[in-house]
Amino acid sequence: MLARLSKANRITLIILAAVVLAVGAAAFFVSHEAAPAAATREVRVYRNGQLYATGRLGQKDDIVVRGENGEENVVSFTENGVFMKSATCHNQLCIDQGQLTLGNYMSRFYRNEIICLPNRVTVELVLTDEEAADIPDV
Repeated sequence: MLARLSKANRITLIILAAVVLAVGAAAFFVSHEAAPAAATREVRVYRNGQLYATGRLGQKDDIVVRGENGEENVVSFTENGVFMKSATCHNQLCIDQGQLTLGNYMSRFYRNEIICLPNRVTVELVLTDEEAADIPDV
């Protein structure tokens, strides 16, 4: 088929194919740069409304949150999420909330947070502006 085309049409076709490939490659790289990988996502841990510690998804070390009266919460990380590993609170609802991930925060009651009311600890998965805008106001 290419042999039937005139030289000018072949050059035009080759240029068009090169442009399409370049645009596709650029779109691929931009989309991967714009959305950080899960393992680079920041997690913030608050105690009494004050920033207590920060971490990143995928990190190996747990964050242990200690209160003035012996309260203790252990925040643990996986490659794609974060969860409350243990807590000294009486109801254990923070543990029952399970793992918080980029894939499930929209379906969770507390969205991008794990909350331990008795010990006044909040774990927040930091969202991009676009992700935060997708959360409906309640």
